[in-house]
Amino acid sequence: MKMSRQTKEIVKVVLFFVIVGLALTFYVIYPLNRTEAAMARESDGSEDSGSDSLVLVNDPTPFLAAGLHADTFRVEADGLTTLSCLYILPDSITTPDSVAGTVFLIPSEETDRTAMLPMSSALVDSGFSVVTYDPRATGGSTGEYHGEGRYEANDLEALLAWLVIRNRLIHPVTVVGGGLGADAALLAALEESRIDRVIAWRPHLTTSRWLDRVAEREGWLWFPFRRTVMWFWYSLRSGYAAPYRDMEQLAPVACPTVLVLPESGEDETVRRLRELSDDSLLTIKTTATADFERAQETIIGFIAQSRR
Repeated sequence: MKMSRQTKEIVKVVLFFVIVGLALTFYVIYPLNRTEAAMARESDGSEDSGSDSLVLVNDPTPFLAAGLHADTFRVEADGLTTLSCLYILPDSITTPDSVAGTVFLIPSEETDRTAMLPMSSALVDSGFSVVTYDPRATGGSTGEYHGEGRYEANDLEALLAWLVIRNRLIHPVTVVGGGLGADAALLAALEESRIDRVIAWRPHLTTSRWLDRVAEREGWLWFPFRRTVMWFWYSLRSGYAAPYRDMEQLAPVACPTVLVLPESGEDETVRRLRELSDDSLLTIKTTATADFERAQETIIGFIAQSRR
C-alpha cells in the first residue's frame, strides 16, 4: 500500500523530531546530569549543596577519637580552592630529627580523608609524621567539582610549599595516593623535587582512562563520541580547563615510585609507563583487592621497606 505524500511528510517530520530528541537527550540532557552526579561534590540531599553554600568545618574528631594528635590547618591552593588539612606527629617524638619522615596520604575521589585513618595510625606508630587532607570538592575542602588529576597535583604542590615555609616538612617525603590522589602524586613529582618517593594505588594516568573508569563506576550509557561529549560538559560545568591527557603525554616517573594495581590491572597504559620509566625508579606491584582501603596494609609495608 503506497503512502500518500501527506503521510510521507508527516513521517519525515516525526522522524526529524525523534532524531532531534535523541540527540538532545544523549548529547545535552544526559551528559549534563551524569557529569554532575559523577564528578561533582557528593550531594547531601539538600536543595543547595554547592560548596559556596556549605559551612565547611575542618573537623579532626575521627582522628582524635582514634588517639591521634592532629593539628588542623587550611591551605589556599588557588583563588577558588582551600584545602582542609591535618598534620599528625607521633606521640613519642620530641625533636624533628627523630621523625622517620613525612607521609602525605591523599584519598581517592570516591571518599575523603577519614578513609586514611587506619593508615595514619599505623604510620604514626612507626614514627612517621602524617599529612592528610580532603581533596578539592570533598569533605571540608572547598570546590564543587573534582579535577582529573592536574588540579589535584597543583593542590599538593601548594600544600608542600605551605609546609616548607613553616619548616614542617621532614624528609624523606613519601606521597601515597589512590585514584586521582595517585595521579596528583605522580604529576606533582614531575615538577616538585621535594617529593622523595611515590606510592600510587590504581592511578588513572590518562584522561581517557579516568573517563572510562567513571563510566564503568557510574553505569553511563554508551553512545557515539561519549568521552568527547562527557569531557566537554564536564569542562564547561566545572570551569576546569586542564589539558586532556592521553598516552602521548605520559611522562616517565621522576622519583622512586611503586604502582600498586589489582591483579588484572596492568594494561596498555601501564605498560607504556613501564617502557618510558627507568627500571630502577618504577616498581609495579599487584594486590588481590581492588579496594584502596583494603590495600592499605600492603602499602604500609612498602613504606616500611623504604624507611631510612
